[in-house]
Amino acid sequence: GCGQQSAEELFVAGEAAAADPATADQAVAHFTAFIERFGQSPKAPEALRKLAGLAQQQGKMQEAIGYYERVLAEYPASEHGDEAQFMIAFIYEEHIRDLEQARRAYQRVIENYPDSELAASARHLLPNVGRAPQEWVQFQDEVAAP
Repeated sequence: GCGQQSAEELFVAGEAAAADPATADQAVAHFTAFIERFGQSPKAPEALRKLAGLAQQQGKMQEAIGYYERVLAEYPASEHGDEAQFMIAFIYEEHIRDLEQARRAYQRVIENYPDSELAASARHLLPNVGRAPQEWVQFQDEVAAP
């Protein structure tokens, strides 16, 4: 079972299972075990990201946000912080349609990761949170117009 596997074996097993939607539940089990047993591993934030991605695939958006929030709370120095914060904003906007939370989360990307490429994206997205995609296309056309 999972009991004797090394950190590397558990992570690799999780990645293998994550590659196929049919074995997504096994992937979740592997990555969850990885975090429980190897929470100090440099790969732990990556495992949380994988869990967030799997939750998104399964339509469990609130759960995905929970995993991204754990990256921020438990691994504040992680190189994945900006991405986690950005994905929280994106999920709130696109899937949960909680525009207030989305705005707050984009704002945090800008404040906490000012030099990140994602902060640049967040600056563009923030004023347009809640706009219908159709309006967004028109807006981009206006911006692109000479």
